[in-house]
Amino acid sequence: MRRLRPFPLEDLLLAQAVPGFLLAVGWTVMYEIYHEEGSYYTTLIQEILGTEGLFPYFLVMAVLMAFPLGLVIDSVRHVVGELWLGVPRPARLSEGVRPAARDADRRVRAPASPWQWLEQSTPPPEDFADRFALYRHAWATLLTPAKAAGNLALVLLALGIWFLVRIARMGDWHVFSPAFVIGTPLLGSAVVLVLLRRYTTGLGEFHRRVHESIFPPKAASPPEPSERTPPSPA
Repeated sequence: MRRLRPFPLEDLLLAQAVPGFLLAVGWTVMYEIYHEEGSYYTTLIQEILGTEGLFPYFLVMAVLMAFPLGLVIDSVRHVVGELWLGVPRPARLSEGVRPAARDADRRVRAPASPWQWLEQSTPPPEDFADRFALYRHAWATLLTPAKAAGNLALVLLALGIWFLVRIARMGDWHVFSPAFVIGTPLLGSAVVLVLLRRYTTGLGEFHRRVHESIFPPKAASPPEPSERTPPSPA
């Protein structure tokens, strides 16, 4: 059986480091610097590119900041998406089931980790090692891409709002073409919606696989046959 790791490597790289790096670079590109001498604006990335030998240090710092920023983004996505909004909806896990069973399943969510499933089943099954291998495969192929899509959607949404605020604050925003001012938010909103759709469907599919195939609910034990009283001698 594979060694249990509380922080899978694919989560750190794909679901946290990539959105954190994108946020660090996007913040640097959009951050404004006001120069008192001459009263003009530049961006932080322009200052970095204009300074000799500073760009490699910027890349190193962006990579180092990617992991802590990714942890913050992932935590915000988890709290807002899964705790406040309840993604995925438990009712979707019971499509095609009778109404009574569906109403009962609304109060039950698939276990989010093998630890939670082990707390509900004592003793663990004999094939737990095989089930855990399937769980890790579902985590890497379903849950991690879904979390990465949700984190990227959160980053693009924050950068899109910042873009609108910056355009509104600029006194000479009319120098940009209308296609850029209107098309950039529309394109960003479309990408955010696609990523959010990928996040909800991927998370729902992961919970469905875990709930139905890998860690199914513990079946009720059949009732024990009642002991029959031996016939009394005549």
